[in-house]
Amino acid sequence: MQQRVRDADRTGKGWLKRVAATERRWIQLAVVSALISGGLLIYQAHLLASVIYLGLFEHRSLEQLSDLFLYYLAALAGRVVLSVLREWSAQRASIGVRRQLRHQLLQKLARLGPAYTQGERSGELSSALLERIEALDGFIARYLPQVALAAMLPLVILSFVLTLNWAAALIFLVTAPLIPLAMMLVGRRAAEANRQNFRTLANLSAYFLDVVQGLGTLKLFNRSKFQHKILADNAEAFRSKTMQVLRLAFLSSAVLELFAVVSMALVAVYLAYHFTGLVSFGTWSGVGIGTELTLYHALVILILAPEFYLPLKELGTHYHARQEAVAAAERLQEILEQEEKTTQSGKRELPPGPISLELDQISFSWHPGQQEVLQNINLSIEAGQMLALVGPSGVGKSTLMGLLLGFLRPSAGEVRINGIPLSELERDSWLQKVAWVSQQTTLFPGTLRENLLLAAPDASDEQLLDACRQSSALEFVERLPQGLDSDLGEMGSRLSAGQIQRLALARAFLKDAPVLLLDEPTASLDKDSEDQVLKALAELCKGRTVLLITHRLGSMRQADQVCRMNAGEVRMLDEDERKLLLAGGAS
Repeated sequence: MQQRVRDADRTGKGWLKRVAATERRWIQLAVVSALISGGLLIYQAHLLASVIYLGLFEHRSLEQLSDLFLYYLAALAGRVVLSVLREWSAQRASIGVRRQLRHQLLQKLARLGPAYTQGERSGELSSALLERIEALDGFIARYLPQVALAAMLPLVILSFVLTLNWAAALIFLVTAPLIPLAMMLVGRRAAEANRQNFRTLANLSAYFLDVVQGLGTLKLFNRSKFQHKILADNAEAFRSKTMQVLRLAFLSSAVLELFAVVSMALVAVYLAYHFTGLVSFGTWSGVGIGTELTLYHALVILILAPEFYLPLKELGTHYHARQEAVAAAERLQEILEQEEKTTQSGKRELPPGPISLELDQISFSWHPGQQEVLQNINLSIEAGQMLALVGPSGVGKSTLMGLLLGFLRPSAGEVRINGIPLSELERDSWLQKVAWVSQQTTLFPGTLRENLLLAAPDASDEQLLDACRQSSALEFVERLPQGLDSDLGEMGSRLSAGQIQRLALARAFLKDAPVLLLDEPTASLDKDSEDQVLKALAELCKGRTVLLITHRLGSMRQADQVCRMNAGEVRMLDEDERKLLLAGGAS
């Protein structure tokens, strides 16, 4: 178990560094700014020790020391500017990486298609795109610059202190590794705690979204109070995991602070012993490169001692952010490396004109070695022809539709468009030729106009209203308070199922694609709504190549051919079988 955690840790950290490398210049600017600021800090220590030494032992007046005060203030102002520059560049790097990573994830999910996203919980994917990506901020903006700074700035301070007193430098050198050691010991436990925390948060996010989406059903069955208890338990589990992470973070900070304070105390004790004459080693006097330890040297060393350990302490503090980012990266990396089951996108484009569809010996299974959902399917739809596909639920009709759209990749056989393999066609170009009306139309929060413009972004108001008229949607659109600018609510909550389906058909009219794929377009509609949708469908299907999945007799009567699908196989019905089917009902 521990070995697996370490392997995942290393993999996550390596992946994070590769992701952060795209904004390396901003991280480097943050490090350089901090190093220059560290140099100014050493200069400030020198000036402050000089002012105290000259004022106390050489009795210099404030006027005589005014130049040193001005230099000190200039160095302080420089450090302020460099601190702002460091923070700005670190945040610039973090924002750039997070923006790019979110874009990559959205593109990856788009390539994976509905076949992947329908099998995932929406709340969990939302958590990955929001909370997990945001959790990378501390790693990029804080931890990565601090790693370089903790490696270089203490060496600069150590080199300067070494010229003053080798014993103090030796104490720095011996005690410095204690802080990273404590950091790693506590950090291993923090990594696992962060993983558990993210898993709990993803579960809470997904469950909460499921409850909100199913609130109507829960009310009908009087189970909303029971779900309230489950949500409360999940929230309490998340609170407990979060507090565990925070306890580890505070513990690590306390341990690091303890080691730093003890180390600085050793330096102070050495200096005190040296001035009282109890020890006499540590100076360079007698070697020809230094003098006896003076108050000036002691003050400089004492001022720089906290600053020597500060980068190491801050690294320890930000190490928690590193562990949080590694835990968050595991799910992000998993999504980005997910195998794409969609049909590979080629470079060819279809010429304008009618389009025929062909499925040649198509087989498909969801996972290698599993039973095939489709077995050696042969199906051909001529250009301008309408084919109805019937069969019981669960036999693979929607899967076949996914293969035609390119959302799924067949395990055997080939899908051809006008004789061209679908894998050779440019995906976006092919999808522009297809209008898809499913049994569950998605309407996004916003206005009616915004939802219709998804099909044709440049459409005018006249074209939008004409599409509504053709789909028999105009009669209720005109009754909306603000017409095309009316807000539809979440998932079209202010419309009926029949009205939503007619808007889906309006989108198809707007797109004006030569291929039309209809997946149960009249499912769950009452008789009046079905009649209106069928009337619109008859108009929409004219001159187009249409594949219609249906159980409704009214839809089948419009088809040129009818195929029955059963147990993953397709068979074309002859005229007598079709008449019998229409007379007795679909199955």
